[in-house]
Amino acid sequence: MQPNEQKQPNEKFEPTVVVKTYRVILGLCPIINKFPKIYKHAIGQELLDNLLAILKKVFTANAMPRPLRESPLIEAISACETAKILMRLCSELGIMINTQYFQYSANIAEIGKMLGGWIAFVRNGKNERK
Repeated sequence: MQPNEQKQPNEKFEPTVVVKTYRVILGLCPIINKFPKIYKHAIGQELLDNLLAILKKVFTANAMPRPLRESPLIEAISACETAKILMRLCSELGIMINTQYFQYSANIAEIGKMLGGWIAFVRNGKNERK
């Protein structure tokens, strides 16, 4: 976290990947609302659905015993990859400007790396409580 960046009170117990995904959703909602109607209800809604799926799967994985967390995390990575493709489609169709595309796709890529790291941690099995 940057020195001038403050944590919000509701973020103190949430995993970093949740906070990052939430901020991407929060930033994309006003952008998607400005999409042309045909894209807003098809591509825009699908993009939001995939980002929300990431949150759901992360919450599911966080509530499960450690050995069982891999499956929902893999599903979250799948939703993350789909979101990246949809972002690229928005850019190539010209319904999202390139600066927005680069900013949010970089954030989504970072979310994917966080999920991949979490999967590696689960697979590694070290630091398990006895």
